[in-house]
Amino acid sequence: MKRLIIVTGSSRGIGRSIALELNRIYDRESAFLLLARDLDSLESVKNQMVIDSEAKNQIHLVQIDFSAQYEMTDYFSILKNTFTSTQVEKFREVIAIYNHGTLEFGSVSLIAQENLRQKFETNLFSIWSFLSALNLFIPATLTPKQTHVNISSGYANEPVANWSGHCCARSARDMLFKCFALEQPGFKILNYEPGIVYTDMLKQACQFSTDYKGIKLFKKNRIEFHLKYSKEGYNNGKFTKPEDTARKLVEIIRANTFATGSKIKF
Repeated sequence: MKRLIIVTGSSRGIGRSIALELNRIYDRESAFLLLARDLDSLESVKNQMVIDSEAKNQIHLVQIDFSAQYEMTDYFSILKNTFTSTQVEKFREVIAIYNHGTLEFGSVSLIAQENLRQKFETNLFSIWSFLSALNLFIPATLTPKQTHVNISSGYANEPVANWSGHCCARSARDMLFKCFALEQPGFKILNYEPGIVYTDMLKQACQFSTDYKGIKLFKKNRIEFHLKYSKEGYNNGKFTKPEDTARKLVEIIRANTFATGSKIKF
């Protein structure tokens, strides 16, 4: 296999669609590593990928809870136990999509009373540790052609009442990848904002925002407009399908014309 493709949080939603789209485009000589909590859903994704690629790609699954406080060495061990040194030496390209994350709601004071470490473990620290482990496992000296994509959020740049946990974690994730871009100028590093996507996470946001009236202000093309999250909005088809934003991201990766360290919105 000449290409390694990693997608975290790939059992459902955006991550699932990204894995399927990458497998559709890179349907030969690619090794996939899919990581998520739900093994049954991962198996379902794998089965579809095997069909789509006519079994010409290798697909490895790892069941993992990113909220557990794994160290960088733990993630390194996962990589080492999945791929042999001979396999790693044959990789000519790495594409890694850091998609996993959760929504955290509540006031600044309320969030502080809960387990902040666990919340930020999922949304920031696990990504930092996994990114570091991968950078050590397959350094630029071994495979210089690498693309690393953080699945970002509009909340990384917009403060929202009762969303401090989510806003802070997403903002920090964006900055992490910007710093990584400066440290690895030969890599292509991207923060990708997927839009407002039909996922289980969106359902959760819709319910929360129904309880906390009128909390969201989005910006598009520097023009401000209000988008009220609601169950009605969800049902009326105002949002993006996972497969559409996944297709757009893969097009961006393939074109390879973006400036490293930049942010692109759907």
